[in-house]
Amino acid sequence: MKAMRTKTPLKVVPQVRSVVKSRGNSGNSLVKDPVQVYCRIRPPPCESDLTCLRVTDPHTVVLTPPEIAINYKITSLKETQYIFKRVFEESVQQHDVYVSVAQPLVEGLIRGRNGLLFTYGVTGSGKTYTMTGNLQHRGIMPRCLDALFRTISDYQAKKFTFKTDRLNGFDILSEAEALLERQTEMNARLLKSSRKRELDQEVASQASVEPSEISGIEEDNIYAVFINYVEVYNNGVYDLLEETTIQKTLQSKMIREDANHNMFVHGVTEVEVKTVEEALELFQIGQKRKRMGHTILNAESSRSHSVFTIRLVQAPIDMQGEHVVQDQSKITVSQLSLVDLAGSERTNRTGNTGQRLREAGNINNSLMTLRTCLEILRENQQTCSSKKVPYRDSKITHLFKNYFDGEGQVRMIVCVNPRAEDYDETAQVMKFAEMTQDVQIARPTPMKIDIGLTPGRRKANQLFKQAMTELNEKHQHQHLLQQQQQHTPYIGEPPSNTDWMDFDLGLVYSLEPFVADMKLGSAESTELVHKLTEILELRIKKRKVLNDDFSGRQNRFRMNLHKLETENVALQTENTSLKAVLLQNKQKIGAMENRIKIYESSIDDLNRRNRQLEERERQLREQLNQKTQLISQKEQEKERQRKKFTSKFAVESEKMNRELELKLMEQKSKLQNEMRDKEERLRLVSEIVQGGTPGVIRPRSNSVDGEQKPESTPNVKSLVSAYATPRPSRPGTATANIRHRRSRSTGERWLEHRSANPVPLGTILQPYYINSKSVTKLSDKDVVNQKNTKYCLISQDADTEGELETKLYKGDVIPTSGGGAQVVFNDVECLKQYSPTKTPPHRKRSSNFTTPSAPPLSEIQMTNSKCNTGIEGHAGHSSNKRSKH
Repeated sequence: MKAMRTKTPLKVVPQVRSVVKSRGNSGNSLVKDPVQVYCRIRPPPCESDLTCLRVTDPHTVVLTPPEIAINYKITSLKETQYIFKRVFEESVQQHDVYVSVAQPLVEGLIRGRNGLLFTYGVTGSGKTYTMTGNLQHRGIMPRCLDALFRTISDYQAKKFTFKTDRLNGFDILSEAEALLERQTEMNARLLKSSRKRELDQEVASQASVEPSEISGIEEDNIYAVFINYVEVYNNGVYDLLEETTIQKTLQSKMIREDANHNMFVHGVTEVEVKTVEEALELFQIGQKRKRMGHTILNAESSRSHSVFTIRLVQAPIDMQGEHVVQDQSKITVSQLSLVDLAGSERTNRTGNTGQRLREAGNINNSLMTLRTCLEILRENQQTCSSKKVPYRDSKITHLFKNYFDGEGQVRMIVCVNPRAEDYDETAQVMKFAEMTQDVQIARPTPMKIDIGLTPGRRKANQLFKQAMTELNEKHQHQHLLQQQQQHTPYIGEPPSNTDWMDFDLGLVYSLEPFVADMKLGSAESTELVHKLTEILELRIKKRKVLNDDFSGRQNRFRMNLHKLETENVALQTENTSLKAVLLQNKQKIGAMENRIKIYESSIDDLNRRNRQLEERERQLREQLNQKTQLISQKEQEKERQRKKFTSKFAVESEKMNRELELKLMEQKSKLQNEMRDKEERLRLVSEIVQGGTPGVIRPRSNSVDGEQKPESTPNVKSLVSAYATPRPSRPGTATANIRHRRSRSTGERWLEHRSANPVPLGTILQPYYINSKSVTKLSDKDVVNQKNTKYCLISQDADTEGELETKLYKGDVIPTSGGGAQVVFNDVECLKQYSPTKTPPHRKRSSNFTTPSAPPLSEIQMTNSKCNTGIEGHAGHSSNKRSKH
């Protein structure tokens, strides 16, 4: 609506309905409609009163400022035009206002949509008259109730089928629970019968004679009507239907939000009503509790905002078409709120003081909050801004927050008093109405619940009952005729077929044609009932045959059942034994599980110890690697030292070898001189033995100055005995017995002379002879025995270095002229064992000394040496023998 000021004649501007789609984040956009604002003009109290308002067409009014107006002198334009959805003049009746404004809201209420209707204006402008009316002319609220109950009269649920949960929702009660609630209410009504009779007269005067039934109701639903009546006084919400005593005053209620984000008055009294009279009775009870006051403008002025809410609960019926579906999620709740706002005027005009002045201030504050909320809401919608709307600043705006932010139908009737004295207040009301029409409200979505059942269940149920009634009457008539033909008197009532017939609505739907909207009592419904009766008769006959067959099947089933019961007993016994076995197995399994737990804990301990040992091993390996590196470093250092000492030792060894060679040469020359002297002496002895004259022995003089000392001549016998065996002319030549030579044809036999406790040699090189005799104690018989031709003396001693040295003294056994025998030693064999890590002596004496890279594990040095001189000895005696290696 737009207001414009002009001095020219007014031109009618039709209102265009705008459709706005919401800019929500969701994919489904909501269609929005503007708030529909209507204007109703009250007839002036007196025909002589000056008016400031005139109607130019059904949608437009023109407001003209009178001279007594406050802003008359500063107003540049004399007239202001306002456009409404419709303007109701003084001659318009209450019925026309209801049909245009409230009837669409009642239709939406039946279809599951929410609606809100305001009456707004100054005190004495006709708001309460428009909303409630009087005894002769009913207002919007009684007409809404009348239309609602006329429409759902045939589809109402029994009382207490639905019950409020005190949280803005409803529960479905069972038949037993509903019966108990009805009994309780009946007892309570008996106590209040006298009070009810006093109010009946006032209610009866408002009986309606105008048909106001609304079409398009869902016939397969069941309905219940609940009402509540509250007032908003001094920014507090009070329940006008609350049960109180005379001494107890009304308590303020809280406004809360339910699970579906709808605002409601917590703890408000909601009463289920079945007729218009019950609803109006409760309304009158609330009106008597409502705060009214006397002001200059009105003798009975409402000092609070009243909210009369009609809540319609509907739910689908079951397949049988009689009872409600016991599913709370299938309940649809819609409500229509009729709000009669308190009058808005300046306090200086009312002349209020004290309590009335405070009431007027609170009324103006709440109306100002309503105007502020609508202005911010309009600004947010037009500029796409997101300012916060202060709904909570006032109870009236907080209560209807979900209408402006959500879905619903919102309509407002602006009541105007055309008197010139009310111009200033009327101008403010017009501005508020102008701003309200720019606010967009989301169009409510029709609520339709589909539970998958065939439509027309209620009507089919009624048709079926009629057919059953006709069939029962026919059956009773036939039974009476049979009794009369048999001349048997019958006492009592004939049997009824309805006691054993099944309730099957499928028969109704199988008949053709069947239309869900067909009216009962018409020719079509009568024909359908006759067809249904014939089908039921055929079904009775077929049912009898099926019952006989069913009885036989029952007997067979009983026998089979008995057999199965016997088997079941046996199986139960077996099952008991198996359960006992199973229990034992479970106990074993439990014991094993306990052991497994113990073992698992042990394994965990072992794993922990294993990890510790691995960690210890790693540490030891690191230490070993460190020590190995240390040893390697020491070995390298040792190798360097060894090379250093080896080079030094080579020099020293070479020097010692030269000195040793010099000493050996001197010894050799000395020995040669001695050998020549001995040869000379032997030669002399030989000459003496042969009878010659010995020559003079001239020994070499060792003196430095060349002087020779005479040497005494030795005794011949001593010389013969001492040098009986000639010496070889050259050193190293084996001695031989020239006088004795034994034949070798008989073979050689060795006489081994061993010690009593020999030390083990620990080597494979052992002295062994094929033809031998081994003794530990030598006797004369062994030596004199002519079979023994060889003698071997085995001696074990330690050398100068502490090593074990085994010597084999070998010789020939030669018989003597006196019948005895003597041993002539001619060979010495040395067996010596050295450590593999020690350098052998012969390598130490080597002139070209080299360090072997890898010494052998064992080394045995064997040395054979021929004696330079022959020594004779008797058996059983040992002699020293010098040998040269």
